[in-house]
Amino acid sequence: MLEWLRAKLSGEIYVRGYEVREQIFEGAFSNIYMARRKKDDTAVALKILTEAGAKIAGLLDRDASTMWEGELLDTLHHPNIIKCLEYGSGSRYWIAMEFVRSRLGRYIGRCNDEQEENKLLDILTQIVSAIAYVHKRGLVHRDLCLGNILLDPKGVAKLIDFGMTVPVGSKVVKGRVGTPSYMAPEMIKRWQYTPEADIYSFGIVMYELITGQKPFQGQLREQRMTHSLNLNPLPPSRIERYCSPEVENLLMKCISKDPEKRPNDASEVEDNLFLIRRKRDLA
Repeated sequence: MLEWLRAKLSGEIYVRGYEVREQIFEGAFSNIYMARRKKDDTAVALKILTEAGAKIAGLLDRDASTMWEGELLDTLHHPNIIKCLEYGSGSRYWIAMEFVRSRLGRYIGRCNDEQEENKLLDILTQIVSAIAYVHKRGLVHRDLCLGNILLDPKGVAKLIDFGMTVPVGSKVVKGRVGTPSYMAPEMIKRWQYTPEADIYSFGIVMYELITGQKPFQGQLREQRMTHSLNLNPLPPSRIERYCSPEVENLLMKCISKDPEKRPNDASEVEDNLFLIRRKRDLA
């Protein structure tokens, strides 16, 4: 009680059982801190929802068909999904997760040769494996982007930020959600959210990692969304000559504006990436 009162008076962040060390992310829906779990001195990423984030969490928490991020993340067990250690709600929504500092965006760069492309394919295969797992659970992530993927020192990718994740067909938290540069055309038009929208977002991540740039440019979010709806991107090989035909074909299929022309599911994308790498290993 004394710790809580002292933190309240000083304006410090307080979550029982944790010692907050530094802030590592600030956003509209949440702030993330590096903290220590006092019982075993484990480093954790402590995610605390803002008032706006708590409002969304409350909507998800109250609906019988959905769970807020802490509850949901606690049910997801996959090597490429960030691990939930503990969560709490009430006066404040918070989640303690395994600590991984590096975001995949720091890795971004042009492919210089096939070896570099192979490294990216290994990372992308991990990411789409996590997406396939989420889809098999009947869920849509809804905010797949480069900023929501971490990469640990051993090269293991971790998908994060399930604050907008809902069951396929859910009507909770309606409206346009996601990161504009990665939103599928049907998401921009506010159609129903489906796994195909996540596949499109994954294709944008592929494009950005391979070419070093986003397929649709624009200073304003409205410009980027308009371009996504109306323009066809340059094929990656026009920007990065080391992008192989088989990778380009898969990528362009993922970012088709027509959801029916995209791969049937994330498992199909995962299988294709695996086969591309397998053929190269055997060559």
